[in-house]
Amino acid sequence: MVMLDPGNKIYTDGINTLEDLYFLIDPNLEPLLEKVLFHFNELKNEAELCSVESPIKINKLHNISKSFDKYIKDKIKDFLLLKNSLYQINYMSKGDDLNFCKWDKLIYITNEIFEVLDLFELKNKFDFKIDSTGIKGVGFLSEDFNFNKIRLNLKDKIKFFAKNQILLSFNLDESVYDNLLVFKLFFDFSHDHNLVYEIDIDENNDEKLIFSNILENYKVDYSFLENLRKTVFLEITEDLRLKRFNYIPSYIKNNSSDKEFYHFHFLFHSISLIIPKKGKVLPSRNNNPLDERSGKYFDENGICKIKGKKNNKLIDLFSLISK
Repeated sequence: MVMLDPGNKIYTDGINTLEDLYFLIDPNLEPLLEKVLFHFNELKNEAELCSVESPIKINKLHNISKSFDKYIKDKIKDFLLLKNSLYQINYMSKGDDLNFCKWDKLIYITNEIFEVLDLFELKNKFDFKIDSTGIKGVGFLSEDFNFNKIRLNLKDKIKFFAKNQILLSFNLDESVYDNLLVFKLFFDFSHDHNLVYEIDIDENNDEKLIFSNILENYKVDYSFLENLRKTVFLEITEDLRLKRFNYIPSYIKNNSSDKEFYHFHFLFHSISLIIPKKGKVLPSRNNNPLDERSGKYFDENGICKIKGKKNNKLIDLFSLISK
């Protein structure tokens, strides 16, 4: 069996050829080409079934998945049961949806997750859910909880997870209970080094802006941004400069149909990212391109540094939004 891993020449040449077709075909045929790309990657996934590092799910290895799931479940319940303020713990898992790499990452970060939860004084009950996108937690906090006392520790944790290509985000809502807030947190580990989120900046020069595929999860409409109060706006311009605002400039509104918008919820400040053109998730042409070429992509003047291929600007999303 030929192992069609992302670094395999057969796979790479095939992906390059299919992507080159984007510049030759009628735009109406793009959905069909995307289906071909999808099936091409499905064939690659099937070929990798016997590989421990395969990106496919391990639902065909149910006993292994069940063992991993029990290990995590026992650790979570043991930890949460120590909290006297909790009287109900709900654990939900779709462990069969995770692949080996994601289980490995989950087991590695379990203690760090506990350290995050330990920062908060959780009340009443807590729901803990694991699926292929990450870990979602929902519980309650007192309305008078002092967030300032955990600010620095929480910022360090967000940076730790970002270095491991996991986005940690939060949300607070009103609840039906007096003096309690609904507290939600999400450890998003849907980053996949076999995929990238790609934007054609200059089609004539084949110039591309490349992010982690995780970016697509946070796409919002312009109308969503208009209603935000406390957020930092980061704009990547067409000439690849990084601009920072505490409000939405009027020129953004006037050209909003040409741009794409993303929003990341953090407790102390939220971040909204604005990029100049629309993008799409595509298979990576390189083996782990974002990992191998990570670094500082904007200099002190906010000008994008070029990494890797001449026409590819690889943006480290995790570092960009976790500073």
